[in-house]
Order: sequence, then C-alpha cells, then structure tokens
Amino acid sequence: MYDTIQRLKELLVTRLKLKVGVDKIKDDTPLFGPNSLGLDSIDVLEMVIVIKKEFGVEIMDRETSENIFTSVGSIARYIEENR
Repeated sequence: MYDTIQRLKELLVTRLKLKVGVDKIKDDTPLFGPNSLGLDSIDVLEMVIVIKKEFGVEIMDRETSENIFTSVGSIARYIEENR
C-alpha cells in the first residue's frame, strides 16, 4: 500500500498542480475543508479519471467518491480493496 500512497501523492501534486510538495502531504491530510489540500469537485472528477487510468479502479457513484475522497490514505485503501 505504501507504493499506492506515494503514487497518489505524486498524482495529486502533478495533475492538480498543487502548490505543496509530495513530502508535505501526510496519509491522513484532509482533501477538503480547513487545513486541507483545498480540493474541489472538479479536482475530484480529475482524480476519478486518473485513478481509473493509473490503477484500473473505477469509482462509480457520488456516494462512493464522498466516502473515499477524505484523505490520501482512504483513497489508497479503496484502490487496494478494489484492484
């Protein structure tokens, strides 16, 4: 799972053009809200596409995406469970 987490962090920074280094993102850093990475709904759509392309895992509905897009760790767990 370590490799999945690292790859997700890299993808977040490069694909979403985040102004934070990969090494500054913790596994439990919130993706939304105060003290978060500051993602929005468009970022989630981009990451859903990236996750399907990079990991072969589809996120089919809004409820699922709301549950997993809380932190890098929660996304990685979903990917590992659904590969």
